[in-house]
Amino acid sequence: MLCALASIASARTVPNEFWQNQNIYQIITDRFYDGEPSNNNADGNFDPRGSRGTSVHGGDFKGIEQKLDYIEALGATAIWISPVVLNARGEFHGYAGRDFYKVDPHWGTLADLQNLIRAAHARGLLVLDDVIVNHGGDLIDSADMGYPRFKYPPEGYQLRFRNPHLQYPPPFNLSATNPSLTNLFHNNGDIGDYRDSRQVELGELSGLDDFRTESEYVRARMAEIYEYWIKEAGFDGFRIDTVKHVEMGFWQNWCPAIRTFAAENGKTNFFMFGEVLDASDAKCGSYTGTKAGGAFALDSVLDYPLYFKARDVFARARGGTQQIEDRYSALGNYDSSAQPRLVTFLDNHDQARFLDRGNANNNRERLKVALVFLYTSRGIPCLYYGTEQAFNGGNDPYDREDMFAGGFEQGPSAGDNFNMTHPLFQWVAKLNNFRRLYPALRTGEHTCLWANPGGPGLLAYSRRFSLAVAANGAIPARSQAQEVIVALNTADVNQTLPARPTSYPSGTTLVNLLDPLETVTVVAGPSIPPITVPGTLSKLFIAESEVLPLDPVVTRISPAHDAANVPVAGPISIQFSTAMDSGNVERAFSTLPSVRGTFQWSAARDQVSFVPVAPGFPAETLITVRISSEASDAVSGNRFHAAFEARFHTGAATAEPSHP
Repeated sequence: MLCALASIASARTVPNEFWQNQNIYQIITDRFYDGEPSNNNADGNFDPRGSRGTSVHGGDFKGIEQKLDYIEALGATAIWISPVVLNARGEFHGYAGRDFYKVDPHWGTLADLQNLIRAAHARGLLVLDDVIVNHGGDLIDSADMGYPRFKYPPEGYQLRFRNPHLQYPPPFNLSATNPSLTNLFHNNGDIGDYRDSRQVELGELSGLDDFRTESEYVRARMAEIYEYWIKEAGFDGFRIDTVKHVEMGFWQNWCPAIRTFAAENGKTNFFMFGEVLDASDAKCGSYTGTKAGGAFALDSVLDYPLYFKARDVFARARGGTQQIEDRYSALGNYDSSAQPRLVTFLDNHDQARFLDRGNANNNRERLKVALVFLYTSRGIPCLYYGTEQAFNGGNDPYDREDMFAGGFEQGPSAGDNFNMTHPLFQWVAKLNNFRRLYPALRTGEHTCLWANPGGPGLLAYSRRFSLAVAANGAIPARSQAQEVIVALNTADVNQTLPARPTSYPSGTTLVNLLDPLETVTVVAGPSIPPITVPGTLSKLFIAESEVLPLDPVVTRISPAHDAANVPVAGPISIQFSTAMDSGNVERAFSTLPSVRGTFQWSAARDQVSFVPVAPGFPAETLITVRISSEASDAVSGNRFHAAFEARFHTGAATAEPSHP
């Protein structure tokens, strides 16, 4: 079925496009990489195979810092880390804060956090902190009859600390200012009905102590706390947890204060997006900008309404693609500044993985199509760690697998997963390379070209970008235009996109960026001629005259990443995506431990073997292979976007030949 050809909410009307140009990589810090094993048991709950909220597996700030090459090579421009504050019982996830001015030691120290953010900034990577104002840990209960069944005000329970020796420190301690826990926390019991907004805002979520956020004292302290983290750590934005569990007045008070403080401290692009776990656009949109009336609240929210549609359309492949375009027609529920900056995603720590058996059931082709949608459609794409390595865990806690070779793993997540040659990693890296090269994919207007109303099939749209270029000397002022045509097929069988209008003039040759050997020519109209898209496949077309070279990458390495029992004298063979500058590559190549060797290149200069000199690599040792970002190709001169790294484990030493 043909969808309306009108464009929706031009991104160019938004004055600040800074965050539209970003893409986010979400990390659960404890599950990413263990860079400092000595802090693993800092809270006394190191439990590498455990699945409880207090089961610490070892990931930390130093671990993230050590894997910045990986994140940068993926093409991410911003990192969202889990909450950093000291938790009630050392919870690994960070969502049960107790001391809001301290770093939980199992992630490291404040200095470690500062070093991570400085190192990220040195690479041009932004860092977002996950923050919570709705609740703390579960330190409070009541001995009253009926607790924790919800009670509506003015009724409530008498509150007490579960353990008198485990209490909140300042500013949420008992004092002359706040002599009772009910001065600081709601005393209405647990949420019993999530359809009741009063319970949602006043009740305890999962038994977590619910701050009295309507209190001027709590509001002021929450502003001071997160201003502290902006100043001390240098965060570039906040992802805000459990937004709908806090009354609107709080956000209209807190957000302007945080935004002003950030700007005064050099963070003029500080970005705040919230989690509103709801399928309603009206509900989610009410928290953005001035949509609720009053002061400007959140800059954006996680696009949960789109997520629920995308899960049906792409992961389960059972819904009409028209759902996506129908959903875009609801964007008027959001503040105009938020509409092009909604944070889009395919899975996260609160949802089963895209490849979980209840979703795509390990169908990676569906994931590839969904990833094309994620990185070419409107919004700020956010990728959950491990999705690029085909993680397929189910609901919490199984969607919080170890990225490193830890104890909480199964299937695709087993072993070390920082594999830069994984097909899905390379797919995401390529899509991010396209985003770097073609601004239409980041800030272009969305124009629907086609959507199927019933069942899986075609979804086609274009992203159109125009930029007025000022006169420069002898070059007159002109308009620079760009259009990328996206065609996605969620069905298992071929689908044909009929001729569709385009902004390119008749006679323009268009190239499929995902298969440069495929071209089509714009016909009179002007329009794109009919295009056939095979089952579960994607195509991206742009004018041939605008095609730019991709950055070179390593496409294959042998021994494979994390291989075991590798012969100590064996060669390292590396395949590149294009012909390389051999001198630059050899200078950029290293191993740890360092071993001398010789290089042997293919005639096409797109493959090299490193052969270690005798006696070879150390036996029974972890060998890290690295090619720095100085490596460049021999055609365009483009360098690696980031350093490449792989590793393998050697076997026993080769026996010396016997002599008579």
